[in-house]
Amino acid sequence: MGRTGDMNVFIIGSEKIASYKIGIEQPLRHLEKSGVCQFKIRSDDQVEKSNIADADIVIFFRTVQPEAYKYLEMAREMGKRTVYVIDDHFLAMSPATDMGRYYHESSRRKTYVKFLKNAQLVKVASSFFAKHLDTHFKPNQIVYFPGSVDFSIISGLKKRKKAEDRIVIGYEGGKKQVAFEPVIRALDEIIRKYGDKVRIEFCGYVPEELADKPQVFTEPYDENYKKFLKRLYRSGWDIGLAPLERTLLHDCKSNNKYREYSACRIPGIYTSSPAYEEWVQNKETGMIVSGTSDEWYEAIVELIENSELRQNITERAEQVAWENFTVESCAERWRTQILMPE
Repeated sequence: MGRTGDMNVFIIGSEKIASYKIGIEQPLRHLEKSGVCQFKIRSDDQVEKSNIADADIVIFFRTVQPEAYKYLEMAREMGKRTVYVIDDHFLAMSPATDMGRYYHESSRRKTYVKFLKNAQLVKVASSFFAKHLDTHFKPNQIVYFPGSVDFSIISGLKKRKKAEDRIVIGYEGGKKQVAFEPVIRALDEIIRKYGDKVRIEFCGYVPEELADKPQVFTEPYDENYKKFLKRLYRSGWDIGLAPLERTLLHDCKSNNKYREYSACRIPGIYTSSPAYEEWVQNKETGMIVSGTSDEWYEAIVELIENSELRQNITERAEQVAWENFTVESCAERWRTQILMPE
């Protein structure tokens, strides 16, 4: 057990996934430093029976492997507390995609459902996802709260200096071809209207239709979370884009973009979806738009033309981020709702 009072937490899953670092490692590291717990993580194929025996609580992160489920049964027999942590609804993935095929494979699909039904606690980062699982899978107990932003990473950083008369619009993240279709048309119109008065930066995914435009600049996505967050803060974007498809899979996503943009003082435009509707007050802490290119265009124009609105959104959204998404507040939720519930 280590120091008196320490809770021994054992995690089964991959430590390479960004959502592990943001949603689990950051808050647990904070609790470890506070003497609340100690923890370690192992992949499915590295687990030993002694890891389960030594633990007070066993957390299964995103795994759907039948071999991993055997460890849940083992933990239950030993009287250990079991938690299943997921940030995607695997069965909502299209079986036509590589990832969807992986999760829809019969044994993995069945294992996913068994984890949902038999873990003592299921932890998600979206209230919509929590309600959906509660309705359709009836977990023993389900807990929802969003991930964290490590403000210490961006503390003291300076925004990049840029031309006073040029508005910088940005997007960072993976490929979202369908979600970007209305945004591409809107940005085409923006380029026609403003020309070189706008600069559009893509970090990671860039739509092919925009890649060759002289106003568009690209750079690769940085998998290192700390480097990525520092780059995002320094970017000096005047407007951040956060399009999202309206499917069950995407409706179950967390408010990741809102957390990052708000913490990095970037006023964002967000698709009207469960991931953002709960958090974004239109024209107060961000801009909420439906899926039409006209709405995207109008929102971008409004933010370009109205510097006071951009500043107000920046200030209010950053305040929401400090009130809700710090590592400290996330760690406290982990402590009271998962590790040591009443």
